[in-house]
Amino acid sequence: MKKAFLITLTAMLCGTFLSAQSLEDVLKEHFAAIGQEKVLKVNNMKVSGKLVQMGIEIPFIQMMARPANVRVEGTYQGLTFIQTYNGKEGWNINPFAGVTEPQPFGEDELKSMKYQADMDGMLWNWKDKGYTVTLEGKEDMEGTSCYKIMIVTSDGDSFINYIDTDSYMQIRTTSKVKLQGNETESDTYYSNYMQVEGMAVPGKAETKMGGQVVNTIVTEKVEVDLELDSALFGKPAAK
Repeated sequence: MKKAFLITLTAMLCGTFLSAQSLEDVLKEHFAAIGQEKVLKVNNMKVSGKLVQMGIEIPFIQMMARPANVRVEGTYQGLTFIQTYNGKEGWNINPFAGVTEPQPFGEDELKSMKYQADMDGMLWNWKDKGYTVTLEGKEDMEGTSCYKIMIVTSDGDSFINYIDTDSYMQIRTTSKVKLQGNETESDTYYSNYMQVEGMAVPGKAETKMGGQVVNTIVTEKVEVDLELDSALFGKPAAK
């Protein structure tokens, strides 16, 4: 009995070690594929493209700056929506909904912007961010073999990243995020990667809910290390 117990315990310990080592290996290859070392050296980034939603194309600009700043704005038929976040506070102007004065973000919106403001990605230094990350094995994703890496945040949100076993590029994320007490699930598919200053950036991100496409983000241009005024990420002026 003692011998059997020792064998079982040894197997458990070895299994835990191998699992942790496998996660480390996959992340190492993933970071090499996306140019993580280059990402870490970028101070700010400006992305230009278009948001396609319900058949409408809205040109947008997203700006990000360390340590945790984001500004997103898009214009359609003379109306411009703006979202800003400075690491602590955030505001929203949405004239499409009749909101022309900056409105402060609620807790759910602040949480979402915090995730978005992480220029290094959620998998980088995940322990320091208070996340739990595990390798959930492999899965075939529409004909592509993928590693499944699960991220669980301190808020209870979860993200499954599907990493191509050949290219080590991320091709899908399944998100389960708590919004207003309810869990919302969505899938985002990444494709058309482009090389920018040694970094791999997805040229297309298509988000689905319940199997239906809700929006598509097409990236057309990426610029790094620009002169960006910190005021861009503060409370925007009324429109």
